[in-house]
Amino acid sequence: MKAYSFKRKAAMVLAAVLLVSGVAGCSSSTTETAETEEVTTEAEEESATQIVIDSIDREVEIPNPVTKAVVANAYNTEIINAIDALDCVIGVDYNIYQDEESWQNRFTEDMVIGQSQKDLNYEKIIELAPEVLILTDNGTWEEAEEQLEPFGIKVVVCNAYYTNEFEKSCELLGQVFGKEEEAEELSNYFMEKLDYIQEQLEGVEKKRVYFEYRTEGNTTIPGNYFYYMVEYSGADNLFKDSASVTVESEAVVAANPDYIIKVSAPDVYSSYYPPTEEEHQAIKDELASRPGWDEINAIKNDNVLLLSHYVHGGASKLVGTMYIAKFLYPDLLPDLHPEEVFKDWLEKYQKLDYIEGHTYPAYSFED
Repeated sequence: MKAYSFKRKAAMVLAAVLLVSGVAGCSSSTTETAETEEVTTEAEEESATQIVIDSIDREVEIPNPVTKAVVANAYNTEIINAIDALDCVIGVDYNIYQDEESWQNRFTEDMVIGQSQKDLNYEKIIELAPEVLILTDNGTWEEAEEQLEPFGIKVVVCNAYYTNEFEKSCELLGQVFGKEEEAEELSNYFMEKLDYIQEQLEGVEKKRVYFEYRTEGNTTIPGNYFYYMVEYSGADNLFKDSASVTVESEAVVAANPDYIIKVSAPDVYSSYYPPTEEEHQAIKDELASRPGWDEINAIKNDNVLLLSHYVHGGASKLVGTMYIAKFLYPDLLPDLHPEEVFKDWLEKYQKLDYIEGHTYPAYSFED
């Protein structure tokens, strides 16, 4: 149920719940115990809130720190997890909830706040009584703000799915949850590796690449979610000037890419568990079977990299960038080890056991 009219009595009860919820913190929050009881000063009252600048440059006044949040979009949730603030998340969208393996069954059905950032259940959000709703700018944030403002629930827009906004997303979510140090460490870990790629590839002739996401002809252009993942790898994206994100199969044959990067099969979504070797091979065989594709340099020379839906998206797709860069320029990036980066992403930042097999060909920790 989306837009929804609430009775006055219900609104008063929910407002009271929100007031109480502001007192309790998530288990990872820091609390201070006063030695003596004092009258709250004006400065202390101000410190209870903070102003954040979100991904679309809105100033939003929120608790300092936020201790109860509902979140849409898995990219946001992954960063929140990476900065040790996941205990503050009391509700997620269905797309996050259904990925049980990635979240170790942490989220239950009664925590679902809607199908996605574009389809929210405001009645449920108000029932959960969070301090903030965090969603992406392609969600219904304006509608959400209108529906939730009467109940004191603030809306923060964070575009963690955009690779070029990774630093900003880390900083924003670190400020929201009072996890600035953890957010800075996370950001530095990946940005140092990205800087290394840029330094090593400076002045190098770019490799000619066709990128495809799931379905045939679905590539990437400026403004698309995958554009900077490919751009930051040092690739020459052959369709960067295309008017559409969808290109004809014949156009790919005519462009004759030297390398192909493919993310997932059409009917497969994100899963912590990787595709089998047979599933990887089936994707590769399908590419080669397309009319005329057996004459493409990338196919003839077996220069095809397959990334699972899960592995490409880590850290706003920077994990995907690491694999693509190493695939294209292995000799120029001796100190970049994308499988080690993925292992760190899983174990250190997502609190999951390392699992291999998310790329084809597979990478070792030394590669």
